[in-house]
Amino acid sequence: MLQALIAAGVRLSDLLVAENRALTELDLATAAMIAPEKRRAVEAFTAAEAAMRKAGGRAEGGDRDALTELSSRLTDLAAANRRMLERALSAQDAVVRTLTAAATPKPALYAPAGTSPGHSAPPRPMGFAASA
Repeated sequence: MLQALIAAGVRLSDLLVAENRALTELDLATAAMIAPEKRRAVEAFTAAEAAMRKAGGRAEGGDRDALTELSSRLTDLAAANRRMLERALSAQDAVVRTLTAAATPKPALYAPAGTSPGHSAPPRPMGFAASA
């Protein structure tokens, strides 16, 4: 059970590193592709931890040190992941706002007399007379 927990933790750690790298580069497509696998890795790690607790397993000696180191690494990676996800979401929000503002029609700066800004009036027919 201990080896399953360590393996699940290492897998989760690897995925966090990969996702954090993608988020650092603002490669949101790659980060999104990693997310489902990361979710499965979190579930596997949580299940392995619960199984070990239920069985009353305890890590001793070198295994205990390895678990402590892995736990610390996962904590640091998860905190960095959270910060980078917030940064990526903020950047994505800024892009969406910029695109929305660019796509919103602006009122015309010039309009013929008698029309309200943003609306154009059809041209008036020009009067003329002809004599033969």
